[in-house]
Amino acid sequence: MTGVEIKAALDGAPEFIAYAVEQLALSLGETDPAVVLGRRIMASLDAIPDGALLVTEETLAAAIHRAWPYRRNTGTRLVLSAASILAALRAEP
Repeated sequence: MTGVEIKAALDGAPEFIAYAVEQLALSLGETDPAVVLGRRIMASLDAIPDGALLVTEETLAAAIHRAWPYRRNTGTRLVLSAASILAALRAEP
């Protein structure tokens, strides 16, 4: 699942949440905790930058292994940086 953009993974979810929050607001009111929390969730989803990737433990492990395959004599001065990990995540498997 390497290279999956978050917006693609969440396809339809923001619209569904917006609809659900509006329905809750109509029946419970704008100040209800569920409505307030729903609006926070909507704002969080809107704040996801374009091009953001979905990273799981498995995709991160696979990306790190692609960038730095384990060998018996792997050097101890191996350096992991955010840029190199992101590059490995964006690379095709």
